Amino acid sequence: MTPAFPLIGNRAQTARLIAASDADRMHHAYLLEGPEGVGKATFALWLARYTNCTSASRPCGTCRSCHLMLSGTHPDLVVVVPDPDRATRVITVDQAHQLIQALQLQRHSARRRFVILDPVDALNDESANALLKTLEEPPQGTQFLLVTARVASLLPTIRSRTQRVRFGPVPEAELADWLVARGLDADLGRSSGGSPGFAIRLAGGEEAERRTLREALLAAVGQPLGKLFAFTEAEGKKEEGVNRAALAVDVLEELLRDSACLAQGRPALHREARPTLRRWASALWPGGFVRLGGHLAQARDRLALNVNGRVVLEALLTQLNLELSAAPPR
Repeated sequence: MTPAFPLIGNRAQTARLIAASDADRMHHAYLLEGPEGVGKATFALWLARYTNCTSASRPCGTCRSCHLMLSGTHPDLVVVVPDPDRATRVITVDQAHQLIQALQLQRHSARRRFVILDPVDALNDESANALLKTLEEPPQGTQFLLVTARVASLLPTIRSRTQRVRFGPVPEAELADWLVARGLDADLGRSSGGSPGFAIRLAGGEEAERRTLREALLAAVGQPLGKLFAFTEAEGKKEEGVNRAALAVDVLEELLRDSACLAQGRPALHREARPTLRRWASALWPGGFVRLGGHLAQARDRLALNVNGRVVLEALLTQLNLELSAAPPR
């Protein structure tokens, strides 16, 4: 493997695609699925460079193909992201039609033209259906790489037209070594759940933000509605956008995961919250965790549709309170 390879972990998955590229036997559409921050999009861009590099040691980073791809100006590398002019995170049907028209043109100079949809779960039903035929039968020499952390939200017709490649968390010891080599705290590997990208974000200040949010959430849950709604008002303010509410959903999911670990006799990540999380474990195991998992997914879907963050958090935390209060005493 070339020294320029950018990832740690997921060696079997990446080696499989590298071998397919070397043999010129790539499936026309791969679905790169797995947790946020484990390198799916990074690898997709690297694979496009590797496949099209003209030097003996690929990707060299200096040939014309590498230079154009690194600068984002190669005509045969098409990266489709959500429409920046939309309030919601969506790849629109207009973007889908523009992509289809662009792919009708001949390749410029690349061995294979790469189309990266990141994230593909930003397609709505209309744009996804518009792409189905092109995804199933792309033009000669065109390679699709679809990136997602929410594979369950994709239409079955999208999943069925791709070959799925599952990326997983990076092993804790390997990630710890990687972090230490960069002058960062090894414990961030455990806090990030095996996600290098998440670990870097935590090191950049998000860990302190999450700790404050976690403490506020734990203080609000189980309290009278006035205190609960004060929390949702603070964390779901319109002027702070959807991201703040989404962070609160992420933090709640972490706490529920910790609580489920305690219910199964496994250690919890957030030691300072253990007394509260043990009470949650007693009240929610096992059915409450399953039901709340569905409510978490629903909350994320509503935030993606730009529903007011305060409203989303109120519904989610009210449901958590109901689950905790409905549990029979033990």
